[in-house]
Amino acid sequence: MIDVLLREHDEIRRLCAAVERSGGRERVRRFAELSHAVYLHELGEQRVVHPVVRNVSAAAAMIGMMRLTEESALLLSLDALDALGADDPDFDPGFAALRLAILEHLTREELDEFPILRLRVPVQRLHGMTGELNDVQLMAAA
Repeated sequence: MIDVLLREHDEIRRLCAAVERSGGRERVRRFAELSHAVYLHELGEQRVVHPVVRNVSAAAAMIGMMRLTEESALLLSLDALDALGADDPDFDPGFAALRLAILEHLTREELDEFPILRLRVPVQRLHGMTGELNDVQLMAAA
């Protein structure tokens, strides 16, 4: 489970860099790829990962709720930038802020939630969560 999430994080980081260094039609395409990747990743976490983390302890529940709040803000920012368009002069500063928020969010998940998963969730459950995550993402992508 954690390996899958880390691969998704790496892909999101790669896509952020690709959007940042691209322009024109390529930037529009790269931003659409990033938006789709973030949407699927966050949907999977909201439906599979965060509920498991929240059930571990009260402290873990608070961590899960903080990540959910961040995710909601990220998705709203993605939608706002998409509506603005990559050719709008306000896109660059908006994307710079979004990129920073995405990178901080991914790091917080890796530092806060992943250790909880590693230490407090049985390996068999983590394997089952991987299948659940895949199912959620496949259904959403269809």
